[in-house]
Amino acid sequence: MADHSAVIVDVDDIDKVNTIRKKTAEDELQFHDIDHNLSGSRKDDIDMDKAQTHTFSNFPHSAESDEEEGDKTELLKDEKRLYPFWKFDYYQQFFDVDSNQVFWRIMGSMTPNPRRNFLKSQIRPNPDLYGPFWICTTLVFTTAIAGNLANYFQSKGQNYHWQYDFHKVTFAATAIFSYWWIIPTMLFGLLWWRGSSAGYSFLEMISVYGYSLAIYIPISILWVVQINWFQWLLVIIGASLSGGVLLFTFWPAVREDEKKIAWGAMFLILLFHALLAVGFVLYFFHVPAPIPSGSGTTTTTTTDTPLTTIHS
Repeated sequence: MADHSAVIVDVDDIDKVNTIRKKTAEDELQFHDIDHNLSGSRKDDIDMDKAQTHTFSNFPHSAESDEEEGDKTELLKDEKRLYPFWKFDYYQQFFDVDSNQVFWRIMGSMTPNPRRNFLKSQIRPNPDLYGPFWICTTLVFTTAIAGNLANYFQSKGQNYHWQYDFHKVTFAATAIFSYWWIIPTMLFGLLWWRGSSAGYSFLEMISVYGYSLAIYIPISILWVVQINWFQWLLVIIGASLSGGVLLFTFWPAVREDEKKIAWGAMFLILLFHALLAVGFVLYFFHVPAPIPSGSGTTTTTTTDTPLTTIHS
């Protein structure tokens, strides 16, 4: 006789199991808030993920700034090509600077720094002629007026008729504006002939040389003081400061050339800059002692009385 075993299934237990599975599925589909009070290992993992993500998206600033600077330079060059050279707008762009830029360019032209290139750091990407033009014009009048004042103070109190020398204005204008244009033109021709890789434009060099004359404006006023050693001390100070800026600016353009060419160019740059200051002192402020008008040489005139014979 076969033994039949009966299986008893509790319906309530099946309902409980289905209910638990349903709740589990609903919990998985719902959004959960992240607990800020995580355990140490879990929190470290999340922080590491965030740090890695931040590092990956944080690009170097220098690369971005260099790219933006290059884009700005190219944009300015494109804008300058929009106008033909025979129109006024073409030349107007060379005077598109504000007073703050001119001020800091003047200050930079007086403070030589071997770690800073004046042309690359302050003249680019917008070289101008506004600052150099007014610097040269101001220097013309300060030199001529101060030179006449020096002559006046030297002859004051003496029996000497002093007159204002207007020829000093003409001479000062000729010397200053010739230096401003001729020297950078010659230097630009040298760099072009030697195939310099610095990429200095003619306008940039004109702008640098114009600003380099700014230091002589206050010095020309101090040259009125008729103390010989003080005048030559000012020559050394002015030529050294602004000449040093010129050397640090143009040395990168010639340092890859032959040593004779490179050092010769640097020597000539400093020499011409110093000769300009020496010429100022000797022509405008080296006043000779005047000759009083009443101390001229006396001449004795003798008159011969003719002998007349009276005939009676």
